[in-house]
Amino acid sequence: MARPLAQALRLIRTCALDAAALAAALTVVLAVAAGLLLVAPPAAQAQLKWGVRPEQKTQSPADIVADNAPDKVAVDRASAEAGKAEGQYTLGARYLEGKGLPRDYDQARVWLSRAAEQNHAGAQHWLAVMHRQGLGGPLNMAEASRLLLLAASQGNPLAQFDLAEVWASGQAGAVDKEEALRWYRASGSQGNAEALYRAGMLLLSDPNVRKSDAEAYDLLQLSARRGHAKAMFNVSTLLSQGRGAKRDPVAAARYCRLAAGLGVVEAQYALGLLLLRGEGVLQDRDEGLRWLRMASVAGSSQAKVQLAVAEAEVRGDKNLAEATRQLKQAAQAGDAKARLHLGTLYVSGAGGLPKDPVQAYVWLELAAQGGEAMAAIHRETLVKTMSKADLARAKDQVRALTPQPVD
Repeated sequence: MARPLAQALRLIRTCALDAAALAAALTVVLAVAAGLLLVAPPAAQAQLKWGVRPEQKTQSPADIVADNAPDKVAVDRASAEAGKAEGQYTLGARYLEGKGLPRDYDQARVWLSRAAEQNHAGAQHWLAVMHRQGLGGPLNMAEASRLLLLAASQGNPLAQFDLAEVWASGQAGAVDKEEALRWYRASGSQGNAEALYRAGMLLLSDPNVRKSDAEAYDLLQLSARRGHAKAMFNVSTLLSQGRGAKRDPVAAARYCRLAAGLGVVEAQYALGLLLLRGEGVLQDRDEGLRWLRMASVAGSSQAKVQLAVAEAEVRGDKNLAEATRQLKQAAQAGDAKARLHLGTLYVSGAGGLPKDPVQAYVWLELAAQGGEAMAAIHRETLVKTMSKADLARAKDQVRALTPQPVD
């Protein structure tokens, strides 16, 4: 891995490349960068995920052995029995996780409760987790929520994230996405990549939260910088559509490639299309088909449908018309994913179909109604390029194809 990377960087620095070779060298750099994220040691993974010094989240095997040694456990027990909150928290956590002591949920509750009564945020969080999961006693979401609020209000990032999850899912009896967003933001501000991602996605697509593409982009980019693969893909989508940031097809393709290298199936599918069409990258149909096959093997029905059309189109054989016919048939039968793909083909004029914004809008709108979030994103971008007359015709066709309520 190191040798091809060094060679590529050396060639780029010397500028001794034509356009095609430069693109190939950059591809090596990006692929290796993605690979490095995959094989990063635990310390680096902790830094990427949490945005903190690795030593705060990881321990060496020797440190783990020393931390769980009988004399260390004895010190923690003495501290707990002396009434010190930190000792009570540590002893309760040992019982909860089975570190240095046999796992015992009853004892974990006892000691974590004592520390929580002294307002120890970490103890409040783990006690809330026990109540939320029914560990060592009955499930009690009311008590879990109370404890999470206490810990989150003290700045505990894990409690802030869990409290956001409770509000987002309605586990406490009510759904409040704005409150969930507030706590995701709070946890994310302390470097929690998953919290940043969740906050960004709420702002981007949840109808119960005020939309802010610009803030969603900022949050998702922060999450992506901490190694969150799905955030990378969504940053790619926003950059390609010009939502929340200036449209930048090259940067969009770069983020898409990183996400694809990290195993995001949707990114593998999207990268395949970018390479087939030459959007933000040099066109490379063979490489595009390779990514579509990879996504197809991973279970993407979208990629399977698109792959059949793309392979036939690349070969230029009679299977293209048949592949497109099957795609249309699936779309007309109500398959939302097929509708999404048919719409994207009409947008670009691929798959042997003409470039037709009206038909593109119709199928993207129907796909969005069927729950395909990406269809709504493509549709919003398409609308910006359509004339008022074409948009009106498209909406009329959608109404004709949409079942109307009966009084």
